[in-house]
Amino acid sequence: MTHDRREFLQLGALAGVGALGGDRLAGVPIRIEQDNSQSTADDWPGIEVHVTQELDKTAHWVLPGRRQISEYVFGTPENPRTTGQHWVNVAEGPVKRLLQEQTFQVGLPVEQRRTDSDGSAYTITDILTGYSDSAREAEGRLDVRYIDRQPYDTPGEPGDTLDTAEVEAQFHDPAGNRYEVLLDHIVKPPFPPWETGGGVVTGTWLHGVTGTGTPLMPRLFNYAALWGVGALRVNGEVVEKGRVIHFMTSENVRKADSYALALDEEVPLSEDERFLGHPHHTHLFLPPIKATPEGPQPSPVPTAFELPNGETQPFVHFMWDEDVIEEVVVRGGDGGTGETTTSEGGTTKTE
Repeated sequence: MTHDRREFLQLGALAGVGALGGDRLAGVPIRIEQDNSQSTADDWPGIEVHVTQELDKTAHWVLPGRRQISEYVFGTPENPRTTGQHWVNVAEGPVKRLLQEQTFQVGLPVEQRRTDSDGSAYTITDILTGYSDSAREAEGRLDVRYIDRQPYDTPGEPGDTLDTAEVEAQFHDPAGNRYEVLLDHIVKPPFPPWETGGGVVTGTWLHGVTGTGTPLMPRLFNYAALWGVGALRVNGEVVEKGRVIHFMTSENVRKADSYALALDEEVPLSEDERFLGHPHHTHLFLPPIKATPEGPQPSPVPTAFELPNGETQPFVHFMWDEDVIEEVVVRGGDGGTGETTTSEGGTTKTE
């Protein structure tokens, strides 16, 4: 039996959909295109994921707070894990200095952990984090296209990547201040041991014990994520450029009864356990990091939201809780026809 190139491209495209978790995409239109204008790395079939949420749907602004400590990730006082010290040691230059101050990006030092009364188990973080159970309902609109053109990080500068994205994100804090994120370009954060797939990564696992993303978030299935640099607009004014920006559309890891962030041991949440029963949600995180020509530097995000201590919140963590995965596009390397399929229970149907 012989196979023409078009058949092989379709097989490669369907494999790309499989990486996203076909059974998780039930009802999502999947378009297969062969397009010479979209260069990709090697034979990687370029994947684009389009996610939206309208303004009238549920969203949350996450507040600083302490985080429950997962024994699976962080171990016990007798046998601590994921302290981050190894990655601080192997980092160099500005990245090393940043991780010395913000070790939570790669681990949690034992001195930043609280224990129970007999010292046999870790309980919560001793530091306030942006990955807390504390949040307040807010308003936000989202339209993001993750365009994944290479499957791995490459040597070179953080901005040397084929990956791109398109972002429209407007939202409010609990006090009513208006925000807009303006993405300029995609970057590969130079943090050991992060693997960001060129700055846009689709169909993979992040956080927890994966090594990519803070372990204070649970290990979760990621439909699509991006890391980039851009500007922040507050109440109509651009307050700062060069902000580090992270979007992630993932399985839902917020609990139905409390909006608490699940531990690794509790994921995946069942439909009854997850907030609103929704299968996924989209996060925006602006960490207290600024991109500079000399490398990443610690820098509070200039929000307008005042905390009870009189200081403004130094990060942005915003959640779109009722997002919609509008479409997945898988692109090959030859010009030709495009086909639309719909995922149904882990299979794809040509329409």
